[in-house]
Amino acid sequence: MGGEKSKNCTFRKMIIQTLSREEIIEKYLKLEKELEKVRKEKEALEKELHKYKNPNTPPSAHPHLKQVAAFTRSKKRGAPKGHKGVTRQKKETPYYRHIVGKECPRCLSKSFEVIGQKSQQQEELPPEIQPETTNIARDICQCNDCHLKFLARDNQTPLQGKFGINLMVLIIFLKFIVRGVLRKTTSFLDASFALKLAPASVQAIIERAAQAGEKEYSALKQKIKSARLLYIDETSFRVLGKNWWVWAFRSDTDLLLVIRNSRGNNVLDEILGKNYAGIVVCDCWRAYDFLVNAVLQRCWAHLLRKSKELDSLVGKHFHKKLTALFDEVKKFNGKERTEKQRIRKYTEMTLKLQKIIDYYSQYQECKAVTKYIDFHLESWFTCIKFAGVQPTNNYAEQAIRETVLVRKIIGAFRSENGTKTYETLASLIATWQYQKLDIKKELSRMLSANLC
Repeated sequence: MGGEKSKNCTFRKMIIQTLSREEIIEKYLKLEKELEKVRKEKEALEKELHKYKNPNTPPSAHPHLKQVAAFTRSKKRGAPKGHKGVTRQKKETPYYRHIVGKECPRCLSKSFEVIGQKSQQQEELPPEIQPETTNIARDICQCNDCHLKFLARDNQTPLQGKFGINLMVLIIFLKFIVRGVLRKTTSFLDASFALKLAPASVQAIIERAAQAGEKEYSALKQKIKSARLLYIDETSFRVLGKNWWVWAFRSDTDLLLVIRNSRGNNVLDEILGKNYAGIVVCDCWRAYDFLVNAVLQRCWAHLLRKSKELDSLVGKHFHKKLTALFDEVKKFNGKERTEKQRIRKYTEMTLKLQKIIDYYSQYQECKAVTKYIDFHLESWFTCIKFAGVQPTNNYAEQAIRETVLVRKIIGAFRSENGTKTYETLASLIATWQYQKLDIKKELSRMLSANLC
């Protein structure tokens, strides 16, 4: 091996000796030109990559990574091998239909014998579902004792308006569960039920429903304010041509959405109060620093996303160290731990993280991330110190994802009343979903209690 290397060196020296001074200079200049070309291409690629360097942007949102993901996806879609399928159970039904043979499908002969039967069960809708129009007569009554005049009531007939509870529930379901825009909702009602409604009428129904839900929405605010643990996130939303913000406050069983024209700590003061002393899982947006009485858990997903973008060799080693630390957090929280064990582990992990950032802060490419970590050093391992706390803010991001989809569909809210309607109904519906309640039943209950 060594002899072969020595021969190659000797051969290169012989070639150089045979070249003239001018030829050597020419080759050198040619290499310099090629090196300069490579350097410019590298700078152009780094400039392009910088466009996508945002710690709050998930990798799936990067155009160049979407293409890679399409080719590198190894997991097959669908249920895993060996998964037992779910078959719809047969229902008891009084309806029966016997289909008799008429002719042979091959030769069209009408001469045949019945040699058996095949049974099946189908679910079907009537060919035409027509809305029912009911004329209502209410008694006007007067109390013999206090002389109060009042209208007779029941729990299925709203005191005002032309539309019943079931129709209102359907419209809200189409709007918030199916994400239907007003004109498509009216088209569906017309095509399915021959029910002709103007978009303005549909909007009026939704607003009445939001008004009916105001008491429950206020009660939800109080529950969030007293929650021990909250996951909080915010995203922009255009309102009347300006940037507003949708804030998501999620507990284990509840979700509160509020839409405000501010992303500042004043919104946190409004919803939680200045003295909120619970645990908050959040990203590193500076508004959360004003929750001085709360215990914060900063989002590890944001941190690892940020460190992953360091494309130097040192940066990759740095990201690997942080990932290993995060894996250690998940492993520790995967088992039952005593309070003493948690406090000891919290101190240990904080010291480990401190050593990592002390070492990598000497490298210029890592300074921004180490500064990011150091500024919130006490907030990375709250999930170890307190049981039941997640190390990432995925709960809040999942909660706000529905709003992001709505934003893509409708683009903007055109009135402040629209924002109030959305935050009320979207909050209540999401909360019922988290609590595994029947949304249609809960809507019907709420509307009946407040409108009838």
